[in-house]
Amino acid sequence: MNVPESIRDIGERPLGRVLVILVGLCLVFGVMTLFLPIRPLIWWSLPVLLIIWGISTLYRYGVGKSLTLLAGCLLILGGITRALFQLISMSEFIGTVANLVPLAGIFAEMFAHHYRENK
Repeated sequence: MNVPESIRDIGERPLGRVLVILVGLCLVFGVMTLFLPIRPLIWWSLPVLLIIWGISTLYRYGVGKSLTLLAGCLLILGGITRALFQLISMSEFIGTVANLVPLAGIFAEMFAHHYRENK
């Protein structure tokens, strides 16, 4: 078994995916503790990646399907609300809403991806 087959085998198993996520999180937190100047880059990567993901979803799949349009717009809006949450101090309720919008966008994208695959 070569390396690409091993990676594909790990990626197909749910426990392997969880393990990859845990190792990745440990790696990110290790880098953040060792290299403090990189902390703002990692801190701002989540909102920027959400906006880029939303724009690429709308660009790749178009706006013809309402679920894809909803997912892309929620991802873009989620990135903006998350960035505002990081910039401006908010009340608990508004901060919770600002953090739930990206979550709703991710779930909408998961549903849209599921329906695109099963079409």
